[in-house]
Amino acid sequence: MDTTRPREVSRFAGCVMCLWLLVSTGEAATVAVDCDTGGTIGGRLSSLRPGDTLAVGGTCNENVVIPAEVVRITLDGQGKATIQGPGTVSDTIFVRGKEITIKGFTITGGRDGIHLSGAAAGASAVIDGNTIHSTGRGIHLDGGSVARIANNKIHNNRGVGINVIENSYARIGFIIPSDAKLGPNAIQNNGGHGIAVARASSAWVVGNMIANNKGSGIVVNRSSQLDVVANTINGNGGDGVSASHNAGVNLRSEGTPRREGPNQTDTVLKNNGVGIRCTIGGYVDGPLGTLIGTKGAKEIDNTCIDRVTLP
Repeated sequence: MDTTRPREVSRFAGCVMCLWLLVSTGEAATVAVDCDTGGTIGGRLSSLRPGDTLAVGGTCNENVVIPAEVVRITLDGQGKATIQGPGTVSDTIFVRGKEITIKGFTITGGRDGIHLSGAAAGASAVIDGNTIHSTGRGIHLDGGSVARIANNKIHNNRGVGINVIENSYARIGFIIPSDAKLGPNAIQNNGGHGIAVARASSAWVVGNMIANNKGSGIVVNRSSQLDVVANTINGNGGDGVSASHNAGVNLRSEGTPRREGPNQTDTVLKNNGVGIRCTIGGYVDGPLGTLIGTKGAKEIDNTCIDRVTLP
């Protein structure tokens, strides 16, 4: 009697079962929620696994909190969904998780439109293709967080359009440095600065429209650093770009595949200060482009290193 055949069949069945389990547990799922019929984003988060997408429809009246244990998920508003944060005390979307993608939403209300904050280690997110308006700060990063911010409209918020502090980092205007195509953000008509970077943080800001904000277009201070390249910086209430308190601004992308040209200001839509300013230590370096304000092209005090090259 051949006793090997049952064992072979048993092994084969076992292998098939193992493969089925690997496929079934490894496949990413798309889960739908419709806020207009009583669903909530918060109510679905605990069921999501790494790689899953939550496809959201309707208007969601909630403060969405993504905890640290949630990783590598996508919230997709599909270009139609709205998240309306009730009140001004909590953030509309508060992210502690890592590699969270937020795309295709209108985000309004709340203290911050999107807030990334780290505990022991920072949160991280891709923020792509959203409209963020009528909130406090549009996007806020703190606590060592990291964000890639592209293709968003960030406008008419009460405070800063994008705020990066406490050893955090942001790419603003693109997702991947080697990608030839930019993803410009329109950062306009906000009640504070367009972009602010402070307290040992850094950002790489490329190809954005930064216009008509009540503060300066871009501000960097307190031992932080910026690469600012190929942005259009028009009509802001302060300077085009301002550095202070031992902060630095590079007006080119050195040592990278990015080769965009200098920053520019429309001569009719000048900023209401100077094109670029440096005070209380720090440096500015690179081509000025056409950055200008009603008070001139640049103002660098004697505590700063001035390596701006004029056109």
